[in-house]
Amino acid sequence: MIVSSGYRKNGFDAHGGKLLQKKDMDFWMNLPERTDPNGICFELSEEVEEVEQGFFELVPTICEFRMLNPDCRLYLSEEEKELFQKNNVLIRGAFDTSAEVFAKENRLRFLHTDTVIAREGDYFERGIDILTLCFYQDGSAYINQDEKCQGISAGNTGGGEVDINLPKDFYKTMSAKDVAGMCWGNCYNDILERGILNSLMKKAAKKNGFLKEYSKNG
Repeated sequence: MIVSSGYRKNGFDAHGGKLLQKKDMDFWMNLPERTDPNGICFELSEEVEEVEQGFFELVPTICEFRMLNPDCRLYLSEEEKELFQKNNVLIRGAFDTSAEVFAKENRLRFLHTDTVIAREGDYFERGIDILTLCFYQDGSAYINQDEKCQGISAGNTGGGEVDINLPKDFYKTMSAKDVAGMCWGNCYNDILERGILNSLMKKAAKKNGFLKEYSKNG
């Protein structure tokens, strides 16, 4: 298992194995990144299926925890439960996965993970557009549209990167077509054909938002 950090990353990623163990943090034990007073985010890749009990005691300033594997198994020690409550840790993951169950069982806040909703074009020709539905910590959403090109400037082809803020209750007041129409380029059809955005909006409407305050209402 590899636990990595890097430039502009306030936290760690765990990847390259199924079981995350305490020993996987050995490299970081005497480095300041592990106990950053501003708080750290810890992300488990889709490969990770289980975490050794007591692991999170090694990251005492954890403030955000991301679970990409929908079936990841977690069994917190009493000390870890107290830590997560004390730090009011934000749990990130997809709806109706182990991440949301974990947040609900431990009375923690849950926020849907950022999700790619469209990918259109060819990187080696005119470039590729990647559209991601992203979320601020208050649950409001925006679309990040990023055009990546090879050999020519994205700016020369109308490309680049832009964030498109969405209304707070867009999942109730707009359709997937309405949201797709706010994006530039040729991504409109791809957003609708993939159906990811439409599905997420329907689930959010049923759950009354992408942010669930399980810390307040269980």
